[in-house]
Amino acid sequence: MEPPQTDSPSARRIRLAGLGFGLLVLAILIQQTGPARLLREIHGAGWVLFPIVTLWGVVYACNARAWQLLVPARPRSFTFPRAFLLSVNAFALNFATPLLAMGGEPFRMAGATRYLGRSRAVGSVVSFRFLHALAHVLVFLMAIPAAALLLPHTLPVLALLGIAAVILLLIAAFLLSQHRQGVFERAVALLERTPFLRPLALRLERHRPALQELDQELTAIHREAPWHFRRALGVELAGRLLSTMEYALILEALGLTQGIWHGFVIANLSSLVTNLLIFVPFELGTKEGGTYLIFGALGLDPALGMTAALLSRVRELSWLAIGLACGWWLDRDARLARA
Repeated sequence: MEPPQTDSPSARRIRLAGLGFGLLVLAILIQQTGPARLLREIHGAGWVLFPIVTLWGVVYACNARAWQLLVPARPRSFTFPRAFLLSVNAFALNFATPLLAMGGEPFRMAGATRYLGRSRAVGSVVSFRFLHALAHVLVFLMAIPAAALLLPHTLPVLALLGIAAVILLLIAAFLLSQHRQGVFERAVALLERTPFLRPLALRLERHRPALQELDQELTAIHREAPWHFRRALGVELAGRLLSTMEYALILEALGLTQGIWHGFVIANLSSLVTNLLIFVPFELGTKEGGTYLIFGALGLDPALGMTAALLSRVRELSWLAIGLACGWWLDRDARLARA
C-alpha cells in the first residue's frame, strides 16, 4: 500500500503548533530538573530498560492474539507470528504518525489482506481498533478509585475524577454499541445529516454494498462467535493491565517504594493526558509534562517524573525500531511469496 498523501495546510499548521508547544514544555522541564541530574538518574535506573522492553513484547503479543480472536473461522495462514509482526509494525507506525496516531492501520490492513481478503482484513482491523479503545477506557475506569485514594482528597480533584468516570462510562457504552451494530453505514447516515459533509456522503453512497459488507465483517464476531469476542476483550484487557506495570518497574528502578498502585495510577493518568493532547506529534512534551505533574500530585518528587517519562520514551523508541524491522521482514516475506 502506498504511504498516505501529504496532509492539508491546516493539518500541517496544527502539527507545527503542537510540535512547538511540546518542544517548549520539554525545554522548560529539562531546565527545571537539570540536565546533569537527568543523565545521572537515567544512568542509575538504566537497568530497567530491558524488563520494560520485554514487558511490552508480552503486551504486543496480547494485542496480536486479541486481533486473531476477532476473526471468526480464520484461515490457517493468519498465524500468530504473522499477526504479531503486523501488530508491532502497525503500533510503531502509529507512534511515528505526527497526528492522530493512525498511520499504521492502512499498512496493517494491507498486510492482513494477503491472508483474509480485503473486506475481512479491513473489518478485522477496525474491529480491533474499537476493542483496543474499549480496553483502554475500561482500564482508565479501573484507575479512578485508585486515583481517588492516592491523590489529594480535595473537592476539585474528586469532582474531576467523578466527571471523568461518567464520561468514560459513556464512551465505553458507545464503543461497545458501535462494535455490535456496525459503523460504516451509520457513519454515512450521519454525514448525510451534516450539511457541509453531504457531498462526501453522496460519493460514499455509491459504495453502499461495500460498506454493508464491511459492517458485516465488523459485527460477524457477535453473530458467529460471541464467546470469541469476550475472550478477545479479556486478552486485550490483560495486555493493557500489563502495560501499566511499566511505571511500577520504573518506580522500583528510581529507588521509590510506593509500589504497584502508584505505578498503575501514573501509567493511566499520563496516558489519559497524552490522549487528550493527541495533536502534539510523538507526545513530545505532553508525556513528560503529564508525568511530571502526576508525580507532584502523588506527593513524589516531580523531577523523578521527568526521568520516568524519559525511560518510558526510550522503551517506545526501542519498539519503534523493532516495529520498523518487522515491517522490513513482512515486506521481504511478501516479495518472496510473489517470487
